[in-house]
Amino acid sequence: MWDFLPDAVLIVDGTGTVVRANPAAAALLGRERPMVEGRGVLDFLPAFDWNLTHPPKDPEDAETLYTARLRTTALTADGETFAVEIGTVRLDRHTLHSSMPHGSSLAVSLRDVTPDEDARAALSRSLLQAETVLRTASEALIGIDAEGRIDLVNPAAARLLGEKASELGGRRLLSLLTFLGHEGEPLDAEDAPPAEVLRTGRAIRLLAQELRTSAGTRLTADVAVRPVTVEGRTVGTVVALTDRRPYERLADDYVAAQTRCLRNHTAELQRQQRRTDHAVAHTRELGEFLSGPLAGALRHLHSEMLRLADDSSRPLWPEATVALEALAADVRMTMALMDSRSLPYPHDDTPVGPQRRTVLIDDLVQAGVRAAAAFAGPSRVRFSVHTPRFLVHVDPDDMTTAVGRLIADVVHTDDDTTGRGPHHVFVAALQQRGLLRIEVRGPFNGGARDHHDIVQGIATAHGGTLRTHRAPGVSGSTYVLELPSVVQEEAGADATPTAPADVLLRPTGRHRSATTHS
Repeated sequence: MWDFLPDAVLIVDGTGTVVRANPAAAALLGRERPMVEGRGVLDFLPAFDWNLTHPPKDPEDAETLYTARLRTTALTADGETFAVEIGTVRLDRHTLHSSMPHGSSLAVSLRDVTPDEDARAALSRSLLQAETVLRTASEALIGIDAEGRIDLVNPAAARLLGEKASELGGRRLLSLLTFLGHEGEPLDAEDAPPAEVLRTGRAIRLLAQELRTSAGTRLTADVAVRPVTVEGRTVGTVVALTDRRPYERLADDYVAAQTRCLRNHTAELQRQQRRTDHAVAHTRELGEFLSGPLAGALRHLHSEMLRLADDSSRPLWPEATVALEALAADVRMTMALMDSRSLPYPHDDTPVGPQRRTVLIDDLVQAGVRAAAAFAGPSRVRFSVHTPRFLVHVDPDDMTTAVGRLIADVVHTDDDTTGRGPHHVFVAALQQRGLLRIEVRGPFNGGARDHHDIVQGIATAHGGTLRTHRAPGVSGSTYVLELPSVVQEEAGADATPTAPADVLLRPTGRHRSATTHS
């Protein structure tokens, strides 16, 4: 009979020895029946209480045939353990039972509960993970049943509601948290999102929802309400609340920081504006002084020197006349330099860049030679000019200034014994690879900022270059000014230029700022 039972059964005698094992028990323990029968029950169930094989001393316990089922571990043939659930039935050892050896006192049934234990462990891990997520979530999570009572709440929700989590179970959510309408009025319980989700079964998400707790605290939160369904029936909801107050505080702090930064920048701009206004006023006063009293005094000094040098009624010795003429030339040069520096700065509506016109190159160079007299001072200069006749498309005022200042630079020297010449200056203009090339060679190295940097600014404005060549062992330098220009050969130079020749005689001061930016 025992052999046909589906459950594993061991028959144990009074000494704790297994006297009979059915095939199910042998298969469960991973052994053959002969290897099970005749061995102690503790070899298979190490935690078994073998005292159960002895008859109880208490008469009342003697009437108890069955023991409560308990879980323990069993050993297999290879030494591995697994979880089993055992139950015992007490037998009368003095009674001969059918198909049992004499002296059998206990029947032990075994059931493998390893799958149950694995499921229990997985469930425990899942519950632990869920509890960890709920405790560490920054969102306030509240679970309510079909009647709107709280049955789940995490610490973030308890803090939001201002209550202890242990005191929130079973209380109605809408008694602790009131949803407000657009005008700040409290919504009825039937119109609140949790009630609507319970009624319709559809999830709801609300951004920046106004709420009020039972303590009267108003807050703004993003609300997400999702239904909990069992077999298609809504049995509750989960309410997730994301408090927006930390983000609002961050936004307020950011706005305050930006406001402070803007205030500091505004104050710094005001200070810089005051400094700029002061510099502009000082520049204006200096320009008015240069073009007013100082220019008048220099003009008067220049005219008086010329008058003394030309006064035939009181003739001077030749050396004195030459000295007066040189001093008059120095004053004239000083006035020319002062005039170029005292011109007002162009306004924003002034045309930007060179004002190009088609002119004859030889007229342009001759105008530069004449303009050099105003910048060269008392030096006596002899010129060698080589300028073929062809038309160029440039700004004539700028080119007149460039040629005149290059000539003045190569005859400029701080040595009074050699500074008055006579000096020989070579000026040439030619066309080379589609470029207008102007060369100026003189006896001194030049490089004065009042001349060189202005010409450099003119060359840059025209998209050209200014280079300086100095031959080793030879005094003096050669300036090479190259500008991109539409040039015409001498055969087409009979055409009338688009600008009259007299405009070439006006050196410009537009590029005076190049001395400070070069």
